[in-house]
Amino acid sequence: MTYTITPHLVSESRYGLAFSNDPRHGPLKGLDVSNSLGLVGLSDSLPDTFGVPNISFSGLGVTTITQTAVRNPGFKNLVQQWQEHLNYYRGRHSIKGGFQIGRYESSDLQQNNALFGSLSFSNRYTGHPYADFLLGLPSTVTRANPAVDTDRLRWGYDFFVTDDYKISSRLTLNLGMRYELHPNWTDAKGYLSAFDLSTGKIVVPNGAIKSVSPLVPRGYVDVVEASVAGYPGGTLIKADKNNFAPRLGFAYRPWDNTTVVRGAFGIFYDIVTRSANSGGVPFVVNEPSYTNPSPNPTVILPRVFPAAGVGGPTTVSIQNAVSKDLKIPYSMQYNLTVEHQHWNTGFRISYIGTNTRQGDYTINVNQPVASTQLYVDKPRLFPNYPAINLRTNGAGHQYHAMTIEAERRLLKGISYQASWTWAKDIEDLNGFLFESPENAYDRLRERGNSLDTPRHRVTTNTVFQLPFGEGKKFLGSAGRGLNAIVGDWESAWIFSYYSGQFLTPQWSGPDPTGTAFTSNRTPATVTLRPDILRDPNLPSDQRTVSRWFDPTAFAPPQPGRFGTSGKGMIVGPGNAVFDAGLSKRIRLREQTRLRLELTATNVFNHPSYGNPSVTISNAATAGVISGVKDSSDLDQSGARSFRTAIRLEW
Repeated sequence: MTYTITPHLVSESRYGLAFSNDPRHGPLKGLDVSNSLGLVGLSDSLPDTFGVPNISFSGLGVTTITQTAVRNPGFKNLVQQWQEHLNYYRGRHSIKGGFQIGRYESSDLQQNNALFGSLSFSNRYTGHPYADFLLGLPSTVTRANPAVDTDRLRWGYDFFVTDDYKISSRLTLNLGMRYELHPNWTDAKGYLSAFDLSTGKIVVPNGAIKSVSPLVPRGYVDVVEASVAGYPGGTLIKADKNNFAPRLGFAYRPWDNTTVVRGAFGIFYDIVTRSANSGGVPFVVNEPSYTNPSPNPTVILPRVFPAAGVGGPTTVSIQNAVSKDLKIPYSMQYNLTVEHQHWNTGFRISYIGTNTRQGDYTINVNQPVASTQLYVDKPRLFPNYPAINLRTNGAGHQYHAMTIEAERRLLKGISYQASWTWAKDIEDLNGFLFESPENAYDRLRERGNSLDTPRHRVTTNTVFQLPFGEGKKFLGSAGRGLNAIVGDWESAWIFSYYSGQFLTPQWSGPDPTGTAFTSNRTPATVTLRPDILRDPNLPSDQRTVSRWFDPTAFAPPQPGRFGTSGKGMIVGPGNAVFDAGLSKRIRLREQTRLRLELTATNVFNHPSYGNPSVTISNAATAGVISGVKDSSDLDQSGARSFRTAIRLEW
């Protein structure tokens, strides 16, 4: 008999492991598959959801049997809002006020891929993985408990009033105030948690202790309800009630209607509040994988896990700590603009600034102080646990930019628009990316140029109607036939330039700081910023794809401390690209025209180089550009391409 395994079909073996995962039939139901195979030893109370027993082979080039756990009933995000606006006009005042009340619900149920068992076969019993499979003798087995359905809910209350006050014909003020109250998320069944730094225990909402998994190891970490630890009973995070957001703006014409000065200042709070940890530990805990003993296996198909189980884990992952007083981050935004019209062109010069205050970030409070002493010999806040990450406030960024613009609407066959932005964005840690400092005791060390804000950005576009044909400077008296050939031609050009991203050097190797978790006396392998010896950026005439920056400007961190390099020390390649178009309109009738178009992107086929490798510990690739930017990069241009089109307009 011949047995074959394909991505969609497993042939029948001694124990009937045969099922179809043909995508034409949709995902398989795990209970149906398990019952049809007669599998035993799975977790109790398995849900009737999608999945299959996962089967893999060690050292055998055979397709793994797996099906990604399908979300069932799936992710839900329901937003309901009620709002009311009122306008009142009196004299020079234009007053607007209103409110918005929002109800925001989010739920999800994502099962573990091992929910219906995960079995790995090697050559432990017969000398060949597939022979072990045919005999139903797995080497290692895993099972998972059902996940919990997180069903989170929060409310938001926003109130505002603003007054456009026209002081005179030359000066108008805009004065406003917002108040925002956004209590934190609750969970319908209390599936929220946070690690409490003051007691060293996991805190859950009041009444949720009954939902804690019995597999949480006793003596490793305790679980208590919010009232015991002094946390808010349902959210675990206190509501931030001090979110007043003023607005101030003005528009002033100092001389005549050709010049306007505008300015504004405002405070803006994040819309979505943060949440305590949702689902997972301590509500769902799984047993460790079980290694089938040899030569006397205890797990033989159709059994997929030992009858008596393997006992609960001795450790579990420690949930993040969340400050019970976590504030909502806010930004200040301000600008000053002078606009002037001359030569049928509008000119604008602007200063634009924005910052983030009380931004949230994650810090490992269980990190020891850097020194030459080994990690396992150092005192820590919680010596029995690995990293303890705390979500707290304090991160921020500061953006300054000058923008100069000129715009001319179509006049005498020419229109154009050009702008140049000169910007600087300094940030430390980004809360949305859950960034953490390398050194938990030195957040300011993380300040540096933001990766995604180029120092210079230039964009221009122009439309030029060729001066030939009826009513134009040349051949203006051309007849209909000649005008159909030489008239109504139009060209368009677009140019954009972005300076390079600010890249951070990396070094990988054994931990020189003694701060990375390890359970033995061998230092963990880490990736850190190196020491910086001098400016790594080469002069523009020395940069090549094989040596974009000078890797020898960096050195490995010295024992006992972090590297001296800051973030964003390397300037990557910029991008300059021209796009062009040529079009011709042919009048068929008074209201009907035919438009012929030829457009080209990156008309000069200028390459958009990707960023160089910044891992200086790999001498062969450090500073080397190995490709071009892909379609996910906003400033990528791609290879030159052409497009033709014919369009009928009426």
